[in-house]
Amino acid sequence: MPRSVRRRWVPLGAVICATLAGPIAAAQASDNDLRTTLNQYSPKIVKDENAVKKGLKEYPKGKSKPLIRALKHEVSDLHALNKALKAESASSAKGSKGKKDVVKGLGLIASAYSALERDVQAAHGGAVPASEVNAAVATDKKGRTKLLAGLRLLST
Repeated sequence: MPRSVRRRWVPLGAVICATLAGPIAAAQASDNDLRTTLNQYSPKIVKDENAVKKGLKEYPKGKSKPLIRALKHEVSDLHALNKALKAESASSAKGSKGKKDVVKGLGLIASAYSALERDVQAAHGGAVPASEVNAAVATDKKGRTKLLAGLRLLST
């Protein structure tokens, strides 16, 4: 199970940082506020994703608690970021579309991580069925595609 997840795992926080670290065009304040919010959460998400990665390495050794804890924490931070973004308004059409895509992407990723956490708990440290892993990975991939599209819009 962890190998298939790890092969497709992309550090979410690093993606946010790298995409928004480029030059910020002269945009109206609220689009910049969206960028600021994303950048404020990036270090937390990077830390969470590192914990998930470490948990995935320990999982085959029968240690499921670190992975479950890391997934719960990551989902909590993704929901907090989503809530913060939803509370802000965009000042341009690009910003509005970018915000919508980022919010949708983060929701899908949180959903995938929640599903994986439930599956790991149900397996009690054993193997998670491949169909469940594949479903979580597919949802995660859709979320990351949406997230990247939104981040690209917000970075210009």
